[in-house]
Amino acid sequence: MSEEVQVGTTRVTFHVTAFYPPMDIAEACVDVPIYVTTCETIGNYGKGIIPAHVQKDFDKKVEHAVRVFADTLEASFKEESTDVQQKA
Repeated sequence: MSEEVQVGTTRVTFHVTAFYPPMDIAEACVDVPIYVTTCETIGNYGKGIIPAHVQKDFDKKVEHAVRVFADTLEASFKEESTDVQQKA
């Protein structure tokens, strides 16, 4: 029976750029777990290549995280707009 084992992570960074000239206005970083399947072996040579992968539904998780990030960013702009109108 094979099993997934987490062997590390990689960092994915999302940048939101706006205005002209372009300026980064927000950034979100996500640590993505990397897995291997335990049935993969490198044999007796002590070196070789074992394919690694992300979780099967990784694309859906990224889509959800980006949507939450975008909604939060949109809400913060609306809040700033309201603050400016109240100060005027």
